[in-house]
Amino acid sequence: MIDRESMHDCKYVLPNFGPPIVSDRLKELSESEYALFPADIYGKGGACDEVVDRLKYMFDKPAARFCVKGMIAQMAILRAVVEATGNNRVAVHRLSHFDYDEAEAVEVMHPIRFLRAGNHHHPFTVDDLDALGEKPSVVSVELPLRRSGYRLLPFADLQKISTWCHVHDVHFHIDGARIFGAAVAYGKSLSEIAMLCDSLYCSFYKELRGIGGCGIVGTKVLMDAADVWMTRMGGDLPFQYPQAISALTGMDKHLGEIPHYVKAAREIAGLINQISGVTTSPVLPHTSGFQVHIKAKKSKIEDAIKHMVEYEKIWIAGNVAETAIDGVYGFDVEIGETAMALTPERWAFNFEKMMKIARG
Repeated sequence: MIDRESMHDCKYVLPNFGPPIVSDRLKELSESEYALFPADIYGKGGACDEVVDRLKYMFDKPAARFCVKGMIAQMAILRAVVEATGNNRVAVHRLSHFDYDEAEAVEVMHPIRFLRAGNHHHPFTVDDLDALGEKPSVVSVELPLRRSGYRLLPFADLQKISTWCHVHDVHFHIDGARIFGAAVAYGKSLSEIAMLCDSLYCSFYKELRGIGGCGIVGTKVLMDAADVWMTRMGGDLPFQYPQAISALTGMDKHLGEIPHYVKAAREIAGLINQISGVTTSPVLPHTSGFQVHIKAKKSKIEDAIKHMVEYEKIWIAGNVAETAIDGVYGFDVEIGETAMALTPERWAFNFEKMMKIARG
């Protein structure tokens, strides 16, 4: 693990989660046109209402909600559906954020049992749903599937899952933590993706670099039911305008740039795949995120990353993890605003320099 505090000393940062300068960020929010809106009261009014209006327009859904925490909002949707259907089975990918992260929050806090579909390397398909042996009340698809290299299933397969859910009277939920990049990769509008599902979640702090917050869309009945559970889980803060304003400024600033982030991710991956001992997964990134796999000793890779931080003032990664292949270690990369400060060729040059150090 590389000390994240040292990221502040770096001139160039590859991942999208570069450290914000708090005073600059607060100044940016205070000078925004959205800071002239009245304050919301428990998420109603002001910038929060503006976010809701944009969500309904972008995804062409009848109702939407803003929430300060994505996991709270998504658990609220799952709980509302299982309560309404009387079926507590929810189908997720076995590497889903729901299941892999968040300390098993869904199954610990709610009377929900996951049906885990697919394998560790690719998104699941309708064949995997048929193989479950039980009918779920909800099928949730994560777009893209982060833990398998930010992979997207083909759009035709997403359509098949949508049809499967419709035929089997199953609620289809899209965990769109990075839905904006997914839409670019698919060459589809957000509404074309949303029309396939009954509910959808999007994050405002990942691709859009907000300070937090998310949106959910669906029917009014579902959103009203989710409201109750968001309150019960502590998501109904008295004032939510800082996150809402940052969501709006993030949409204004980054939505139009995401195609450039996806293009840069593919160019960087193509170049670093030419470096001996380095590969990416996928070889051609589906969206703006991918995994880097390096054949070298873990300690040597970490030392090389630290050298790049201390002497080159360049941040490439903060954590090196094991992979399924002996002697190969990796880390995630998500391309965003911070990476655009250098050309893909320059990032490849820095990777090559890092690899020379790792090889001693």
